[in-house]
Amino acid sequence: MVSLRAAGVNPSTISVMAGAQLEFINEDAVNHQVASNDCSELSSPILAAAASFTATMGAGPKTCAFSDALMPGETAFQGIVTVEQSSTGDAGYGNPYGP
Repeated sequence: MVSLRAAGVNPSTISVMAGAQLEFINEDAVNHQVASNDCSELSSPILAAAASFTATMGAGPKTCAFSDALMPGETAFQGIVTVEQSSTGDAGYGNPYGP
């Protein structure tokens, strides 16, 4: 979860697995709008006070910079989401087709 507060985003850096859902919650009294040129899944509608937005992260690995489109240039409202490649394989259940 990423909080949008009067002082900025918290946390400003976060790592998630590919396919994970990442929630942004506006805990401020003013509107915010998450935007990312790197990862379109991080582009939210305008979030009024107490509103939230959930992004489902795409395939990784990748790094997604984001900011508040309503506060351009405000470094406190910028952040990075690192998307880790999801693990593939048997998820610990063994391979039924061989070793």
